Amino acid sequence: MVWETAKRLDDSYKNTWGFAQLLEHIDIGILVLDIDQKAIDYCNAAFFEVLQDENLCRNYNGLYDLFVRNIEAMDDFDLAGRVAHQVTHQGRLFGHSVYKAASNYRCIFIRDITEKSRLESIAQAVNTMDNIGFIFSGIRHEIGNPLNSLKMALSVLKQSPEATSPEMLHEYIERGLADIGRMEYLLKSLKAFTMYDSVDLKDLHLVEFMEKFISLIERDFHSYGIRIKTDIPLDIAWVRIDERALHQALLNIFNNAADALKDQNTPEISIRAEVHDQLMWLTVADNGCGIFPEQLKYLFQPFNTNKPNGNGLGLVITRKLLAMMNSDIDIVSQSGSGTEVRIRLPIAVTQS
Repeated sequence: MVWETAKRLDDSYKNTWGFAQLLEHIDIGILVLDIDQKAIDYCNAAFFEVLQDENLCRNYNGLYDLFVRNIEAMDDFDLAGRVAHQVTHQGRLFGHSVYKAASNYRCIFIRDITEKSRLESIAQAVNTMDNIGFIFSGIRHEIGNPLNSLKMALSVLKQSPEATSPEMLHEYIERGLADIGRMEYLLKSLKAFTMYDSVDLKDLHLVEFMEKFISLIERDFHSYGIRIKTDIPLDIAWVRIDERALHQALLNIFNNAADALKDQNTPEISIRAEVHDQLMWLTVADNGCGIFPEQLKYLFQPFNTNKPNGNGLGLVITRKLLAMMNSDIDIVSQSGSGTEVRIRLPIAVTQS
């Protein structure tokens, strides 16, 4: 019995030594503050190497003000603290997370992300320029075709106005108006793309939002024979969104579903809501024609469309709006088996 007790104590000591060695050799700065005593309770060796500021490393008030104060002041500190935050000190950028360890201790994990941020900024700039080039190429194509058609029609009319019959004149006018309409539609879509440069996030009751949204669209959809089914529990959690942005995103998704339901015998769109992994999942499903596998990978690429009058910006705009609300979207579909669109929205921290 004495030997077993001694062995357990020895194992405990080895485990303690192992954790201590791990903390000392890890490349993340670890800091523990005692906020009651206003003292530094613990810091590992990497903490000094990361900060490279001897005076700050030994200054409780300076450390608390830099890494903890603003985060602790948040209403949802227990959740917000665990998210990576950024702070600048002496020209360097630090990424850090704050954890509440007991009531009076704050554990902070710190990394110098100056170089990482610089490289990401360069990569983002390169990616942005590539995307801008791609978008302008698409715009040039989308505007160039109807513009050339319009120019050709006007040139023919200019060269032989006397020989132009009323029927031909009428045909050229109709063609010109159609080309102008295509350009106007593109410009309208581009305006929608840039409309939401910022969002106003608020806690909203999802049931009330969806009731309002469905009431606005169902008459038009019913006129095309499309049935809309909803499965949203009355006690579902609230979400934190921009109401206008979510309305536009859902409208784009529903319009795509309506296009896929043409020529279907019993066209139907269903929407359901459920909570998974602390997120609100909104699933919009249709029983339409579905999407070919080779088309799925290009769905969110600008100007990619198989619609005769589409411009391929609807899903691009939808993804942008959702991203600005800290939300995302994915699409599952098979040709001939309908399409399911899933969007994930953040749940409101405090339920109203």
